[in-house]
Amino acid sequence: MQNAVNVPARIEPVRKRLVTEQIIERLIPAIATGSFPPGYRLVEDELASELGVSRVPVREAIRELSLQGILSTAPGRGWRIAPFDDRQIREVCSVRIALETILLAEAMPRLRSDPAKFARLDAELESMRKAAGISDAEGLSHADVNFHRAAIRMSENSFGIRIWEGLSRQVLIIFGLEIYRDPDFAAVVAQHESLRSFLAEGDPSRLEPVLQDHITGRTRPKGQTPDIDGKQGEEEKKDASIA
Repeated sequence: MQNAVNVPARIEPVRKRLVTEQIIERLIPAIATGSFPPGYRLVEDELASELGVSRVPVREAIRELSLQGILSTAPGRGWRIAPFDDRQIREVCSVRIALETILLAEAMPRLRSDPAKFARLDAELESMRKAAGISDAEGLSHADVNFHRAAIRMSENSFGIRIWEGLSRQVLIIFGLEIYRDPDFAAVVAQHESLRSFLAEGDPSRLEPVLQDHITGRTRPKGQTPDIDGKQGEEEKKDASIA
């Protein structure tokens, strides 16, 4: 008689990993709100003491954030918050624009074939409005990222979505630092209302320039609306020819 095969039990989640994730969930908002500003030096012992955990999960959290470009290191100087300077922001935005162009191009037909799928985007828009109404910068930042997350998930491109999620922490930090420097809450809501309208009715061939404008256009002069239909550029050309 053959011996029965012993099937190992399912592997249970390692609790230490949960602690690491919780540490990251606390560090990201602290960086995004400027509590830990760019260049700030992180000391493992101090951070572990402040969070009430051992050094091991703190070290793992630091390692993960360093791989994502959120922390940087120098020989003998420990870990510091990445500079999030113009170069880093430009690089993150260029990758994000390229990736969201691909994913939203796949998402738009699905959204338009079933308008009920806009419900998730509309829920995040409402969260943005509520956060803006009480000047909640952190809440607005999360709703901003969640709006884009909900939209790109409609693409059902699992590989692309995973890559986007790898960028999402940097996106949250960059937006958080921007909104704290220039707290124009109403403008952020208006930008996303315009993007929502474009996803529902805009010309898909203009998706890339629309995202370029949306993602990098926070320095647009106040009162100037996002270019979601191409008319803005045409008007500017007319003005230039008149001048």
